[in-house]
Amino acid sequence: MGLVRRDHQPAEAKAAPPVETLLRQLDDPDPDCRREAALGLDGVAEAVPELLARVGPETASTVRDALLTTLAAHDTAEVAEALAVHLASDEADLRTAVAEALATMPGSMPAIVPRLLEDPDHDVRVMTAMVLADLAHPGSLTWLADMIRQDPHPNVVTAAVDALLPSLGPEHTELLRDAVRRFPDDPFLRFTVEAAVG
Repeated sequence: MGLVRRDHQPAEAKAAPPVETLLRQLDDPDPDCRREAALGLDGVAEAVPELLARVGPETASTVRDALLTTLAAHDTAEVAEALAVHLASDEADLRTAVAEALATMPGSMPAIVPRLLEDPDHDVRVMTAMVLADLAHPGSLTWLADMIRQDPHPNVVTAAVDALLPSLGPEHTELLRDAVRRFPDDPFLRFTVEAAVG
């Protein structure tokens, strides 16, 4: 998945279609038409419910990326909450695409991180670690450290360790070694930590 970079339109570019036209195009059988409509609805708050409703059912990755690009730009609690639901999806591509979009929403994501860290589905917590790896927020490293220190599932701890690696410092060495001691029978976690801190 990749969020879509918008091209800057020259001043003489033709006017965008009306919002009503773009909303109808979201249901067009042509994926290119749906993609253009999703991008054309950038900044249109009234279109948010329609865009959110199409993220899950959309089958074309290019259209889904366009939907997520436009939605992430809103960076509101409504959008973050609605997108976070897909972190529990059975579809790996959808989970990953949504995680990448949420990571670009530093304004609204921090409010829902505590709830996601307590989600009973450990796969949701794994995806939350992926979001935190790229979320530009001063609390991200603290949340990842808390996951490593407290989460009861080794896969979540390993995901948090992996997410922390680019920012790893000497102050994290004991934190990672403690994680290995908490899960002595998990070879992947041990390998990840040993590769990071020796």
